[in-house]
Amino acid sequence: MPLRRSVLGVSLGVCLLACLAGCGAEGDGIRAEGPAPSRIPWSGPVYVLDWKSLARQRPDVMDLTDETVLYGMKWRGWGSPRATGTGEVVDLACLSGCPHHAYPGYAVSVVFSGLAKRQYAAYYSRASVSPVRPPKPAWAEDAGDVRLHVPKP
Repeated sequence: MPLRRSVLGVSLGVCLLACLAGCGAEGDGIRAEGPAPSRIPWSGPVYVLDWKSLARQRPDVMDLTDETVLYGMKWRGWGSPRATGTGEVVDLACLSGCPHHAYPGYAVSVVFSGLAKRQYAAYYSRASVSPVRPPKPAWAEDAGDVRLHVPKP
């Protein structure tokens, strides 16, 4: 009898295992193997919209605000999450209080960030402007951190 019980127990175990093995498979289900795909890097064009909402790529001159113009800009890392540029800010707001009654400028470093991806292009959504030799001149308009226009999705 002990042999009969052990054969019966093994047979029952094999039958139960066979039934459970088929529980999860339905028809021609999808089978995933290997690591998950990596994130696909952005490959479309990248723009920045100026104060008048004109799209620009690597602008050498750009109206950052209604009173601040970026001039003579040279860019590094355009298209990456942070594009860094150096050039000059020309301040249009201070004509009456400016030295020599002319539009003055000063050397700046600009960082565009906040890459907002849209269907066929991406746009920088923030600009951070800092003087190359702090502090900025007393007559200068504050153009430190600027939210840039971005097309709606």
